[in-house]
Order: sequence, then structure tokens, then C-alpha cells
Amino acid sequence: MKTFTHGYAYLFGCTLCVAMPSWGQATANLDELTTQWLALDKSTQKLKSDWQLEKQQLKLRIGLLTQENSQLSAQIKQEQHNQDQVSQQRQALLSAQTDIEQVVDAYRLALPSMLSRIQQLLAGLPPYLEHQLADDLNKLTEKSELTAQYQGIANIAKQVAKAENLIVVKQGMITLNGTPLLTEQLYLGHRHAWFITQDNATAGIGYPRADGWQWQPVDAEHDSIRQAIISAKNQVPGELLHLPVNLGAK
Repeated sequence: MKTFTHGYAYLFGCTLCVAMPSWGQATANLDELTTQWLALDKSTQKLKSDWQLEKQQLKLRIGLLTQENSQLSAQIKQEQHNQDQVSQQRQALLSAQTDIEQVVDAYRLALPSMLSRIQQLLAGLPPYLEHQLADDLNKLTEKSELTAQYQGIANIAKQVAKAENLIVVKQGMITLNGTPLLTEQLYLGHRHAWFITQDNATAGIGYPRADGWQWQPVDAEHDSIRQAIISAKNQVPGELLHLPVNLGAK
């Protein structure tokens, strides 16, 4: 019995000796796993924290990019609007330029006819006024610029219109039936005129015709014509005078 008991005890002791290293190894493994788990959990928490921070930064960046995109879209839209306006203005300028060129061409084409009418007009004016405007007409035909030519035409027209309301006394030569005469002349506007020689022997009227200015003698009213000329020269009102006129004068 003793031998059996000791043998059992020996075997049990051996069993404990064999089992002890396995438990220690498990404990070490458990500690290592725990350490790894804690490290992994710490890494996970750090990743979560980093992600939250990065998420906020990304959200902020997205907001900034969205705002920038909106601003860029607005700028692009404004640029397109500006380009449309520029295109419209360019088109309007081109259209206006075309209209101006057409008007200028029309005036250029009308100029020869206008000059011809001016020459016809001057031919029917009183001789003193025709002579006065002759230089302006010559300068007008010498000018090459269209604007200057039309300004010259306007200047002639103004002088003719002004003469319409003037009473003018002139002295000079006229030709009557092929004979030159030294006369004094009284002009009422540029449609009626009277003349008389120094000796009162010859007197008459003047008026425009289609072929130019016409002088025509009269048999009576010499004294009235002389008195009218004197009153006009002195610029004083005189008595009512009866003067001959050509009713067909225009």
C-alpha cells in the first residue's frame, strides 16, 4: 500500500510539473493578445478621431469649393452676358456704320445734282448777289471733302435767304438790249429791282427768269424810282411811291 501511494503521488507531481509550462504560455499569449487589442483599439480610436477631424476639414473644403464653384459659375454667366452685350453692341455699331455709309453714299450721289441746282439758283439772282457768291461757288467745286462741300452749300443758301429780306442799293454797269449802262440799282430782296441812269434818261425794272436775271426798261415812273433809291440810300422813310413791278417774277 505504501508503495502504491508514493507512486501515485509521484505521478501526480509529475503531472503538475508537466502542466505548469502550458498555463504560463497561455497567460503570456493572453497578455500579448490583450496588448495587441489595446494597441488596436487605440489605433482605431485615433483613426476615428483623425477621420472626424479630416471629415470636418473635407466638409469645410467642400463648402469652400461649392462656394467657389458658385462664384465661378456666376462669373462665367456674367462673362457670357458681357460677351453677349459686346456682341450686340458690335452688331449695333456695324449696323450703324452700314447705315452711315449708305447715307454718305446717298449724299455723295446727290451732290452733282445739288451743285447744278445751286448754279441755277445763282444764275437767277441779282447780279450783285451772283457776283458775291461766285467765289463761294468756285471754292465749293474745288473742295474734295463731302462735309466741306455741303457746308459750302449751306453757307450759300444762308446768304441767299438773308438777301431775301434786305433792301440793297448798288451802283454799277448793266447791259440793256446789248448796251452797257452805268446805273444805280435798288434791290428788294432778290426778286424785284429797279434801276436808273445818272441823267434819269433811262430807268427800268429787274427780275429773275428761268434763263437768268432780266433788265427791262420802263417808260414812266422815273421820278418814283429815283426817289425810292434816294430814300433807301439815306435809310429814311419817304412818301408812298408807286413803282412798276413784273408780276411774273418768282
